[in-house]
Amino acid sequence: MSELRTNRIVPRDGLVSGTGIGGGIVQVKNATITATDTISCSNASALAYYDSIVLCSITPTRADSKILVSLSATGEGNAANQELFSFRIKRVISGGATSFIQGTAAGSRSLALGNTGDLTDSASGTPSSFSINNYMDAPATTSAVTYTMQVSYYYGYGAGTYYLNRNVSDSDANANGRFVSWMTLMEVSG
Repeated sequence: MSELRTNRIVPRDGLVSGTGIGGGIVQVKNATITATDTISCSNASALAYYDSIVLCSITPTRADSKILVSLSATGEGNAANQELFSFRIKRVISGGATSFIQGTAAGSRSLALGNTGDLTDSASGTPSSFSINNYMDAPATTSAVTYTMQVSYYYGYGAGTYYLNRNVSDSDANANGRFVSWMTLMEVSG
């Protein structure tokens, strides 16, 4: 005689929120980036952002799903003046709108998700990491959604360059490293 015992059966598309148990993870997408990237940020009258190679795409199974976004990027900025490199995430819905995960507008303040902090003149000599842990996004679509980390540099003049997954000085020496950056997207049932 056969017998089937279980404590719980979870639907294929995860648990619907409001069940008292919370939403379930429907799918996970990950992009691990070991390649280096040189992001040249020219200065403009308005803060300009530039795409990096840190990106990942996901196609939600339901329009009411949320997307849990996590990323970590390590690199070093090089600029002629003491200023900072800022980061945000660009969200592009296939066949739809482009929007950004960043701070809220307040006067003429720049909008960002975070930054590296002030640098010394030229290279700081020490790479820094930028990370986002568990940002919950609601794209409200079943079309493919691509998230891309963007970088900007602003000072009253000049330009800056951000080197992803490496030091500014990339000479073949133990003092210089190669790093790993990644982005993980998780669809959470709504």
